[in-house]
Amino acid sequence: MGNSLSALKEHGYSLVREEQNKILVKNEGGDQFVVKKLSANQDESKFLLHLSHPHIVQHKEFIRDSDCSYLVLEHCEGGDLAQKIQNKREENVMFPENEILDWIVKICMALKYLHDQQILHKNLQPKSIFFTTFGTIRLGEFGVVHQRSTEEQTENELSSYVAPEILNDKPYEEKTEIWRLGCLIYELCMLKCAFSATLTVETVKKILTSSYEDLPKTFSKDLHQLVTDTLQTDPADRPSVSEILTRPFIINYLREKNMQTITSLYRTLEELRAVANDLERVHFNATVGSLTGGVIGLAGGITSIAGLVLSPFTLGASLIVTGVGISAAVAGGVTAGASNITNMVNQQTNRQKIKMLIKEFQEKISSTVCCIQNIQIAVETLERQFSTSNDSFCNAQPGANAGARLGRGLGGIPEILRVIEVVNVGNVAAQAARAIRVAETATGVLSALFVAVDVFFVFLDSKEIHNMRHDYALRESQQESESTSNQTAGSTDQTSNNSDTTNLLPSNAQQAEELKSETMKFVTKIKETTEELQKIMDTLRDALHPN
Repeated sequence: MGNSLSALKEHGYSLVREEQNKILVKNEGGDQFVVKKLSANQDESKFLLHLSHPHIVQHKEFIRDSDCSYLVLEHCEGGDLAQKIQNKREENVMFPENEILDWIVKICMALKYLHDQQILHKNLQPKSIFFTTFGTIRLGEFGVVHQRSTEEQTENELSSYVAPEILNDKPYEEKTEIWRLGCLIYELCMLKCAFSATLTVETVKKILTSSYEDLPKTFSKDLHQLVTDTLQTDPADRPSVSEILTRPFIINYLREKNMQTITSLYRTLEELRAVANDLERVHFNATVGSLTGGVIGLAGGITSIAGLVLSPFTLGASLIVTGVGISAAVAGGVTAGASNITNMVNQQTNRQKIKMLIKEFQEKISSTVCCIQNIQIAVETLERQFSTSNDSFCNAQPGANAGARLGRGLGGIPEILRVIEVVNVGNVAAQAARAIRVAETATGVLSALFVAVDVFFVFLDSKEIHNMRHDYALRESQQESESTSNQTAGSTDQTSNNSDTTNLLPSNAQQAEELKSETMKFVTKIKETTEELQKIMDTLRDALHPN
């Protein structure tokens, strides 16, 4: 991999570790990425760089080398779905239905995004589905990349997810991916493949006849029906991914799940406001006194930031950190504060934690907006199709079949009417449009806070803080020297030495003022951000409750 490392270094990446056909690297900012080695020209894969969806792995860039190409993509530290399934097998514990539904709905949204652009994934399976550090599901390992980067798939892996039409030498199309989706749902429910046997010929027979063991009755009728519909041997009988997202139980789930997410984000805003208030209080109470007390007070204030911002994402456990921070701030009269804050700031963990929390907030907002868009499209589609099918029934036209198709697997016509009534079509359309606009605003607001965190911590870690520590130590040293020389020198010399020492104080005072100024800038940025995010969250909430 010598050549690859050279090419990667030229693009600002350093090696973390190598794993077969995958290289883990990091950039100068410390963010990690996965690099996949591709054996062929990358032109046919360039579309990956233009994909932008909260549930699709982010592809950053292609790097061309002398004899191959490298694809740099997002590193999903949460592992892949195959690992989660294997863990459940070992524990002999099933996934809860809500978790299965959450993953499937978001995979469907990713597939819809692709299919709307006439893009096929061509490799849908547990190994191609990943999770971020925060648990956000991402669809990756596109067939166009996977097939050129590895030959690790076994014959059994290939055959267990292959669709009947592929075995019959028919082309791969969107409905083929629906079959693979059905296989995926089944494996999540049963922790085993729908179509597997000791001999390949037996597996093929099961696929061609769609012969599989029924799901347990503990799963809902809606999920049973979804598996049945997606594993139809005739592609024409399978629903499209858009039709799956139109099912009332999916719409209801999306609304309920995202209201929970928004509620949790509201709590985050309240605690973020508390951060600003506490830090501002620390600023006035602990920095106005002595220089050393002020420094340790700020150290406590900064620690409280890490704790309060972290708590919504750690079920409150990090409030312990907050308590320690505020206690440190109150005890601002303790000396040696410069040393304490320097030690804390030199550990980049606090800055990284806050930045990661901002990223998580952004992930959740992006996913929520995507869900709102899908709810809007689904409800509008339901109303339009229901109206069309009613006309067809009344006129006894062939289109009456559309009504039957719409009702099958959707909980029946009454359930469709109830969803249309509960989710007012006109209102949800207007709110969804607003949600899309504020999503762009949220990105900018969170990015600005992200930068503010860097600016604040970089300042704290700058030479002024180190100089403050140095000046403090120098002052102590000169005072000791003063004491020694006083034993042999007269009172005039002592006055002169004291005068020299006093000259150090304006430098310390000036740096303390700078420290207070940067703190207040950071407090202001937090407050401005929470106000903007409040408006954004209100819009998202209204989009889910339009009536």
